[in-house]
Amino acid sequence: MFSLRNRVPPQPKKTRCHRAPNIKLPEDRLVESYYARHPEAKFIPFEINSFDPPPARKFAWRQLELMEQGYFRDQACDIVEAEFEAAEKAELEALKAERRRAIWEGREPPPLKLTKTEEVQQEEWENIVHGLNVLGSQGRKAGDKLLGSDPPRKVSAFS
Repeated sequence: MFSLRNRVPPQPKKTRCHRAPNIKLPEDRLVESYYARHPEAKFIPFEINSFDPPPARKFAWRQLELMEQGYFRDQACDIVEAEFEAAEKAELEALKAERRRAIWEGREPPPLKLTKTEEVQQEEWENIVHGLNVLGSQGRKAGDKLLGSDPPRKVSAFS
């Protein structure tokens, strides 16, 4: 039995010492050039858990689509720039028209479009106000400890 075991060499240990390969997509080059032309676009927040891609990726996809139709890279870029500006302008005009219509009909106009930063700040402010209202309703004083503010108890297998 021992001699049979010695005839078969042991299996080599599988280790993952190497890094995962970088995945390059066809539009990555176009996204990088978009960020080079529009550095402010790097700071535009977007929903991570949304299926809606970031604006740079949308731009690159449309540019790649035009390039597949036979346009050169620069021509496709100019066309997509014009399309995006026209779409943004049309969206703004539609909002203005809706506001004018609401005012004319005597309704409350829809709010102006907020930037993502303003949306986050508004949400934070609502949470702060809610938290202060909860604290005020509990009759706490400034130095009192909040419930649940103690660090969690350490759990050990030996205790």
